[in-house]
Amino acid sequence: MKTDGQIVAETMAGQPDLFAQLVVRYQPSLTHVAKLRLGRSEGAEEVVQETFYWAYKCLARYDSRYSFRTWLWTILLNQCKRFHSKQRRVPRVTAWTDHGNELSRDDDRHSPDPTPAMQLLMKERDELLYHQLAQLAEDEADAIRLRFFGGLKFQEIADAMGCSLSCAKTRVKRGLVRLSQQLTHPATGTRSEPTGNSQDGGTPDAL
Repeated sequence: MKTDGQIVAETMAGQPDLFAQLVVRYQPSLTHVAKLRLGRSEGAEEVVQETFYWAYKCLARYDSRYSFRTWLWTILLNQCKRFHSKQRRVPRVTAWTDHGNELSRDDDRHSPDPTPAMQLLMKERDELLYHQLAQLAEDEADAIRLRFFGGLKFQEIADAMGCSLSCAKTRVKRGLVRLSQQLTHPATGTRSEPTGNSQDGGTPDAL
C-alpha cells in the first residue's frame, strides 16, 4: 500500500486520479468526526467534500514536512468552523431526530446487519456524545474528537490544531474531566473557555 506522501507526490507529478485513494482512505473517519462536530448528516457530508476539494486544490501548497493526515484534519476543522459561521447567518432549526441514525452509519459498515436494538443503542450513544461534547470548550471537544474518533496521536492533534504537544494533551485531559463531571452531574455542565495557545501548523489560513 502506498503511503500518503507517495500518493501526494505522484498526484502532483501528473497522476491526479490517485488522489481518490486518499479520499477512500480518510473519508469514513473524517465524516464520523464531522457528524459528531455538527450533529447533521448533510452538513457533515458537505464539510468533508469541501475538505477534499480544498486539499486537492491547494496540494501544491502542502508542506511535506508535516503529515498529510494532520494537514487534512486541520482543513476539516476549519471547514467545520466555516459551516457553523455560515449557519449562524442563516437561522435554521434542526432537530436531532430529523436525521435518525445518521451518526451511527459509520459503525453500521462494521456491522452489516445490526438489530433494531443495536441501532437504537448506537443512536442514543451518538446523540449523547454530540450533546455532551457541545458543552465543552470548542478546542477541548475537537481534541477529544480527533483523539478518540479520528484516531490521531497527541502530536498529530497538536499539529492539526496548531498548538503545542503539551497543550494538546491538556485539552484532551481537561475535556475528559469535564465530560466525566457532566455525566455525573448533568445539571452543572456548562461550556468552558478555550484552553492553551496556538501556533502555525503549516496549513494556509485560507483553509
